[in-house]
Amino acid sequence: MHSLTTEQEQTLLDILNEEFGSDMEFEDFTDALLGLLEDVSGFETAPPVVIDELTHRLWSQYHG
Repeated sequence: MHSLTTEQEQTLLDILNEEFGSDMEFEDFTDALLGLLEDVSGFETAPPVVIDELTHRLWSQYHG
């Protein structure tokens, strides 16, 4: 329930890059991602550990 496909994760990264650019700091990235996840079914009730893992996984792709 609290997982995304690789394609869904890539879509989030594409949106973040398009809307906010590719040079956000981690805190800004996290805030922007959390804003997007508010509209993703199931993630409004996701445990913090799930959100943390997703955030760090996407950050490594965004920043890398």
